[in-house]
Amino acid sequence: MPDRIALIADVADSRRIADFSARRDRLLAELSERHRHSGWTQFDYAVTAWDEFQGLIDRPEALPRVIWELWRTFHPWSLRLAAGIGAVERVAGADADVPLNQAVTGDAFYRAREALDRLDAPRHGMSRVRLRVGASDDTRAAACNGILRLVDALVQDITDRQWQVIERYERTGKQTEVAAELDVAESTVSRSLASARYWELQASLRDLGELLAGPLGHTVASSGTEPD
Repeated sequence: MPDRIALIADVADSRRIADFSARRDRLLAELSERHRHSGWTQFDYAVTAWDEFQGLIDRPEALPRVIWELWRTFHPWSLRLAAGIGAVERVAGADADVPLNQAVTGDAFYRAREALDRLDAPRHGMSRVRLRVGASDDTRAAACNGILRLVDALVQDITDRQWQVIERYERTGKQTEVAAELDVAESTVSRSLASARYWELQASLRDLGELLAGPLGHTVASSGTEPD
């Protein structure tokens, strides 16, 4: 059976966010629709506690794009993310209408929960680590975590203004249109993307997707490509 990736996420300081539950549900509904449409999952995201939700990715190579979309969608909220790579199975008797956390179980979810519990406190001179991957293959997990630790450190330094530019660029794909929307020079948009390390972030996430689709992901169909 091919590996899948279980996701567990929680929102930091959610009690301080006005109208949190309604806003959380709206964002998760939007993500569920997009990620189903992209072919990354068959399930909607499921709320499992006030500030926690779960997801299931059918294509492990899509994990980097899913993480990026979660960061984009929930900004400026801070997410703690844990992913578990492994097998999953349907719960006996679960019908098609039950939420993800009641319909599916398996090693991927156990590893995600363990990874969440093991998220590191910040070491001296380091940013707080907000995501971790768990897998049966220690080498595979270490490779994923090494890339994601650096990616997350760069993401934590992105300013609100840079996020505005990134959001518009991802929507339009054209710096000229972003410049027109924000009423700034195109060179300003280019500098904002460069200062946010946007291109390096996207390259690192693509590399991680290839890693998850390649030899280390031998149980995953190798014909898949990184989603646009």
